[in-house]
Amino acid sequence: MTRTPNPTRPSTGFPIWAVAFALLCAGIGPVASPALYAQTNGTLLGRVINASTSNGVVGVEVRLDGGRRIATSDSTGEYRIRAVPAGTHSLGVVWPGYRAARRDDIVVRSDEVTRVDIRLAPVAVQLSDLRAVGVQDPVLDPFATATSQRIDEQDFRRLPVSTLEDALSLQAGVVGESYRGGRIGQQAFLLDGFGLKNQLDASTGAVGIRIPPDLITEASLITNGFSARYGQALSGLINVVTRDGGERWRGRVAYETDRPVSGTADLGLDRVVLQGDGPIAGRVTAVGIIDLTGRLDADPVNAPRPDDPLDPRSDRPAPLPHNSAETWTVGGKLTIPVGEKVVGRIFGITTADQRYLYDQQYKYDTDFAPGSRTNGKLLTGHLQLLPSQTSRHPILGDLRVGWFDREFSRGTVDAPDYRVGAFTGRRLEILGEDIARAQDTVAARKAIDGFAQPQLSARTPWGVPAFFVGGASQGEIAWNSFSELRSQLDLTLGMGRNTDVFVGGLVASQDVKTFQRVLAYRPVGGIVPPATASAFSPTISAAYIEGQTRSDELAVVAGVRYDAFSPGGDLGNETLVSRSSINPRIAVSTVLKGATLVASVGRFAQAPDLQFLVDAAFDDTTRTGRFRQGNPNLGFEKATQFEFSTRFRVQEQSSLKINLYMKSLDGLVATAPLGVNPDSSRFVNGDVGNVSGLEVIFERERHNGWGARLAGVVQKAEATVTDAFELQRLIQ
Repeated sequence: MTRTPNPTRPSTGFPIWAVAFALLCAGIGPVASPALYAQTNGTLLGRVINASTSNGVVGVEVRLDGGRRIATSDSTGEYRIRAVPAGTHSLGVVWPGYRAARRDDIVVRSDEVTRVDIRLAPVAVQLSDLRAVGVQDPVLDPFATATSQRIDEQDFRRLPVSTLEDALSLQAGVVGESYRGGRIGQQAFLLDGFGLKNQLDASTGAVGIRIPPDLITEASLITNGFSARYGQALSGLINVVTRDGGERWRGRVAYETDRPVSGTADLGLDRVVLQGDGPIAGRVTAVGIIDLTGRLDADPVNAPRPDDPLDPRSDRPAPLPHNSAETWTVGGKLTIPVGEKVVGRIFGITTADQRYLYDQQYKYDTDFAPGSRTNGKLLTGHLQLLPSQTSRHPILGDLRVGWFDREFSRGTVDAPDYRVGAFTGRRLEILGEDIARAQDTVAARKAIDGFAQPQLSARTPWGVPAFFVGGASQGEIAWNSFSELRSQLDLTLGMGRNTDVFVGGLVASQDVKTFQRVLAYRPVGGIVPPATASAFSPTISAAYIEGQTRSDELAVVAGVRYDAFSPGGDLGNETLVSRSSINPRIAVSTVLKGATLVASVGRFAQAPDLQFLVDAAFDDTTRTGRFRQGNPNLGFEKATQFEFSTRFRVQEQSSLKINLYMKSLDGLVATAPLGVNPDSSRFVNGDVGNVSGLEVIFERERHNGWGARLAGVVQKAEATVTDAFELQRLIQ
């Protein structure tokens, strides 16, 4: 049951020390976004070889990036450098009796092993500088058991994309925000090892944080075989690694537009980017960015030009009227080395996104259509313990603390007043937002000042059809706030040259507030439901253990993850209990006749949207009616995924990947009618589904100035309900 918050009730927000920490970090750099799991580092290993004898050289110091990290070769000449940040690096060796050697442009990817063997020439022997022999091919690497597609910082420059979402849409298996047939909200977003998810309304609302491409070192989409370190996802993981500041100052100023093009290709885009990074004191580096984006058509729809000259789209079929958006993003990151074994990072970003929303009912009076505003803030602190490269059993530790805040408002707004392109230069005001923020359900019982009853439109070419309205808004007020304070510890234990063990866990304290009122120009009663409000404090926790080992050309990754969530006792339900789920996962891979074969199976679970736990009122009857009853006893949504894949080299610069997968889902959240009332519903864990498909990805790596990727997917997805707000139970 949903309760009305007591105005005298103490705040359920975060303790004073957390707020003080956030303010302190905000003074150093702009605020940022929330947390979960993900590796942001890779591993570099190889063998130091005497070029004359082909024997291993013992005790050689291998220097990474000019000596920032140093590893020493063992009795067989092998070296290993763990926790190497994803990106491009250099290796150098200066050793008595041998010629100095160096190799630049070594690409290290997160969660992967890169092998570079080093041939050293004795002083008396003429040999070119450092060469890599037997470099581990990432296509054939058996340790790469997850199905992933990667985009690096160079790809963002080369591809015609303006956002991370644009780049992800080019990957196989992606349709909009659906990954391998999954519903929106069944994916998790990982930022520098932190899991970021809008747990309140992930199936209907965006995360709230936008990561500018100029801040990204690497982004990868993982659609199956993801390890026990990752949770809160059924269909995919988006793993983003942001850049650290460089050793010297550099910057970029850019303006991007699509105004010169025409037709549906012209979305009215204007984008301005200011980015810079470099050292600020000693080894402390910083990176900062300002990204301003405006689109006159923020949600483009392909439709033919209307024949009727009175139709507002007859002159310009694109963009849609009253459909613009402006997004302001400011972010920054500090990298602070503390001695030789500890590195600290502070990352912050804030995004303000406001939109005018096209509404078909207001097709001929577009200025009365609604608008929305979403503000997101993320602030994270990361303390990393680097392993001793000389230890036989090194330990790598990552302690992360993050604060995430997302606020959403939707309702009646003034008509657009654009200054430049889609930019208004002012904050979008929502009528009645003061009542919503106060969660004042008593004051909301009466008709709210400022609202007027809409009338049938007189601007249509057919007179006054009943569907089209104008003169005033529908009287909707929707507001919610979601905050999370999360702590996460991840440890990597080296058990030898070819074996690692990962252990860790997290605990997250959340604070949720919601308010909704419909038909605000009329008092409550009759067909007008009362305003709904809720305030509660859920918690999420998880723990995992996983091991990976490799013997010759065989690799095994196996682990188990424990997930739990509690909706919070504030919901006032006596039967309310915490939910938990145990999810095992295993993947086996081997190299056979020049091809890598991978088989994986895993069980995955994610907590439902918190919006499904509480009562709510909606203005749009297609979203389950004007009133919807929450269910605080909802459990986990779950999936079991199987996959068999093969990867091989077609030629030296080209590869082919074939992935065959099947996913079985159960306990999906769905709506069911309450009795015989067609205008209300309740949520249950009653639906099931399955997804099966085949992906074929051919890629030619960039060589001699050009590269290409061709992907094809054949997929079948079925579920009793694929939209959490679909009232009727249909096979789709």
